[in-house]
Amino acid sequence: MSTIRVVVADDDETMRRAMIDVLEAHGGFSVVADVATGAGLPELVAETDAELVVLDVRMPSGGASAARALRASAPYPTVVAVSASNDVSTVAEMVRAGATGFLAKGHLGTTFADDLVRCTRGHVMIAVPQGVQVLRAIGERPPDGPADLTAVEAST
Repeated sequence: MSTIRVVVADDDETMRRAMIDVLEAHGGFSVVADVATGAGLPELVAETDAELVVLDVRMPSGGASAARALRASAPYPTVVAVSASNDVSTVAEMVRAGATGFLAKGHLGTTFADDLVRCTRGHVMIAVPQGVQVLRAIGERPPDGPADLTAVEAST
C-alpha cells in the first residue's frame, strides 16, 4: 500500500493533533502539513503534493469556500470535511463544493483512517446521523463539481 500524503486543516489544535496521531499510527498516511486556517490551502497542497485534505468546516477560511478553491486547483486533492456541525444543509453544501466525504467529529471512531482511505479510492463517505436526508438533498440539485457518486456509504 502506498502512503497517502495528507494535509490536516482544523483550527482546534487538540482535534488536529488527535487526527494527526491517528493517521500517523495507521501507517498508510504521511502528514505533510497541518494548518489552523484554510487561507492559502491550494498553494500548500500544490507545494506538498498532498493527495488528501482533511478540512474542518467551521474554521477561518475553511468550509465550502476552501473546498471550492481546492477543487479549482490542479491537481485536485481528495477533500474530506470534518465538523461538529453536521446538519443536512451543511453536509450537502460541502459535497456540492467538492468534498468527497463528510465525517461528523463526534463520531470519527476507530474507522477514521480507513474511511479516509476509502475516500481517496473514489468512494463518497457521508457518515453523519442523517445521511439519507443528505443524499436526498443532494439529489434534488446536481453537485457543482466532479464528485464521483459511484460508491456511496451513508450511516443513519
